[in-house]
Amino acid sequence: MNFYTVEWIKEIFKSYQEKEGFFIEDKEISFEPKHFLLALLHIYNKKDFPFLCDFLNLNDLEKIKKNQEFDFMYLVDLLRKEFSYWFKENLLFKDFSEKNYFILAHEFLILEEQVKKQIQIPLLDQLKKFIMDLDEIIEGNKPLDNFEESKFLRLFKFFNIVEKLEPSLSSRLINRAEETAKKAYKENYEQKFALTFANPFEDIEAFKRYLKNALYKELKEN
Repeated sequence: MNFYTVEWIKEIFKSYQEKEGFFIEDKEISFEPKHFLLALLHIYNKKDFPFLCDFLNLNDLEKIKKNQEFDFMYLVDLLRKEFSYWFKENLLFKDFSEKNYFILAHEFLILEEQVKKQIQIPLLDQLKKFIMDLDEIIEGNKPLDNFEESKFLRLFKFFNIVEKLEPSLSSRLINRAEETAKKAYKENYEQKFALTFANPFEDIEAFKRYLKNALYKELKEN
């Protein structure tokens, strides 16, 4: 089972180890690899960080925060921005199976709050725009030819699953998207938008254990 956060962490960390000069937003990064890895792992929320990352020497984290806290947290912020952009691009431009949307949704829910907002706010704004576009199509009895169906469908599926796992105020927007899509697509709605909601994990704690094992397997040698 592949986890998208783990793949991103592994890819960025590998790039950092291989390059002589590593830059983010024109700033050269020069931390020890083990400290850079700890910064990467700060995409996860504070509550789950100790559990997910206890295979690393977390005493190093306390030392780096004590001696280089400003530079380290600045690096953490840069990496969170990079990850947020990467995650958004994947959701907007790639198609996933329902099982993989469940994986993405679970991973999203254990991200650090700032990271979640950097992903969620612009994507929900985009979803609102798609709903408004569909409303215009319905009211004008226009064809769906020029509607960005693929992006709308990807966001709808992802956030629908997120809300099933952990309901929030965003549920109202997802319900509105569903109602509008049913009006626009009519008899084709089920074929395009229906989800089985077959969660591959028993619960969120089971998911965290799977994710922790994946992190350990990929990063334990570092």
